[in-house]
Amino acid sequence: MQNLLTKFKTSEVDILILRLSIFIVFATFGIFKWFDFEVEALKPLISTTWLNFLYDWFGFHGASYLLGVIEGITYIGLFVGIFYPKAGIIGALGLIGTALVTLSLLPQIGFNSFIFKDFLLIGGAIVLLKHDLNRSFP
Repeated sequence: MQNLLTKFKTSEVDILILRLSIFIVFATFGIFKWFDFEVEALKPLISTTWLNFLYDWFGFHGASYLLGVIEGITYIGLFVGIFYPKAGIIGALGLIGTALVTLSLLPQIGFNSFIFKDFLLIGGAIVLLKHDLNRSFP
């Protein structure tokens, strides 16, 4: 048991589990942006907030697709960061940016558990950012 604990303490399995967990959650939401049910789910979140200009510029589907592209770049960066830490840096910064934008909606729409989870994503992204910065620039 002691040997197992020692191996765990010196491994990076925790970072891998964190990265894959965030990847799965973010990839799921990013992929959803390409489907009508998500386009409809976004309407009350976007139309009543400062992001409503997206609908004027891109329409309902276009705005959802734009968010899907941004989230896609982010989750691909997070996953590729397993092997290439500089891609992980891009993914972590993208995650922090998208989560901050999402959290900025809270004052306009009030408490929303769907959005509130982004606090956790920011925390995880900061851990991954630090890890990938240390790997890229030792």
